[in-house]
Amino acid sequence: MQQFTVKLSLAACAVLSALNAQAADSNVSLYGVISASLESVGASGGSAGTKSTTTRVTDNNSRIGFRGNEDLGNGVKAIWQVESSLRNFEQGGSTDWGQSATLATRNSFVGMSSEQYGRLIAGYNDTVYKSLVGSTADFGIDVMAGTIADSWGTGPGFYQLFSRGETRLKNSLHYISPLLSGWQGGLSYGVDETKTNNTNRSRLSLAVKYSDGPFKAGFGWDRQFDTAAYEQTNSGTAAAGKHVDFAKLLAQWTFSSTGTLLGAGVERGTYESATGGQTQHQTGWTVGVSQPLSERLALKASYSKLGRLNNASSADDYKATQWVLGATYAATKRTSFYTYATRLNNGALQNANFGFSPLTTGTNASSTVVLANGNTLHSVGVGMSTAF
Repeated sequence: MQQFTVKLSLAACAVLSALNAQAADSNVSLYGVISASLESVGASGGSAGTKSTTTRVTDNNSRIGFRGNEDLGNGVKAIWQVESSLRNFEQGGSTDWGQSATLATRNSFVGMSSEQYGRLIAGYNDTVYKSLVGSTADFGIDVMAGTIADSWGTGPGFYQLFSRGETRLKNSLHYISPLLSGWQGGLSYGVDETKTNNTNRSRLSLAVKYSDGPFKAGFGWDRQFDTAAYEQTNSGTAAAGKHVDFAKLLAQWTFSSTGTLLGAGVERGTYESATGGQTQHQTGWTVGVSQPLSERLALKASYSKLGRLNNASSADDYKATQWVLGATYAATKRTSFYTYATRLNNGALQNANFGFSPLTTGTNASSTVVLANGNTLHSVGVGMSTAF
């Protein structure tokens, strides 16, 4: 019996050693963020179905992922990632309009990486318009990123005020160059796997950024081919020879004496008409400031504005503005606390919305969020975030 026990123990040790060796060789890691806030939120003044102020617990962009790499030799690594949203974990993983999170809902890819040549991946991933010069970049202008007070980017069926050309692109290839003397560039291309004889609705994004000490700047361009859009519609409709374009410029400076971060950005959207009408243009801009009071505590503020929709009837009614005030406290390297207040004012024909947990006044046939035009949205909240 003792001999059997010894053999069993040795076998267990061998299995554990093999598993540890395999894990070490493949460099697989588990990571994620859990973030939630308690907030008072509401909308008023819209054309239909407005919500009164309510108190809710809100998930703020929580997620979980697995990533790994394997050395291929000569400085090249095979890399992979599978990341999933934990959106609405606070209510069992289902949104207010009946959608549930599934595996690989966020950046998931396979590819190769080299310090000398850069990174090339294929899968479902943020365009470089987003990852290099957008809401997931490190410019710091989107002062309350990852909360309902986030004013950058797009979501399912609704727009936020700035960096509206962002997307997570399916069926796509992405290349990001190595960092060279402060410069880094990238390209994203999404194929249209349902293209017809008349249209190929592929998508192309280009971006470049530069950093030198306290200064950062970036430029991005994004085009949706064979797509016509009207007003604030993101998805648009198929239209041969028509395009939806976005171009964006960002700059940020950190003052060494006080640690103050000051940044600004401007973005222009161009929408061609499927019916031969005039091309429409709309420009948005944002400014943000962050002031550290200590190594852990910082005060933050931003103001964003979406301008008139040129060449549209009642062009001024498509305007929107949003201000954000907030504070963050880093309790540890992984855990932080935050508070925020934000107010978003829509013009009579505009329906810009909050990020991550938008307000709804109904659903359409695709079960995407619907907000009636002209609403004024407001929120005040406190929250906590921890990473693992």
